[in-house]
Amino acid sequence: MAKLTIRIPTNGAEFETSDIDFTQFTPQQIIDNMRDNLPDAGEDRGWNLLKGNQVIEQHATLDQLGFKDGDTAIVMSKIEAA
Repeated sequence: MAKLTIRIPTNGAEFETSDIDFTQFTPQQIIDNMRDNLPDAGEDRGWNLLKGNQVIEQHATLDQLGFKDGDTAIVMSKIEAA
């Protein structure tokens, strides 16, 4: 189990997830679990989790993406496919 800090630069908010299993959770699952805490992304937009400034595969596990205990991920809006 590990800790991940989630930062939302559009509003300056930060959330910490504790006791998360990086081999089981994907960025998309984290976004889905946080939806009620995220600001409106805008029309035809959704959210992506980034590692540093890189967009990452949203359906790979955090472990597969190289996240480590104590890392910070950034939530950024993205254009949704029509």
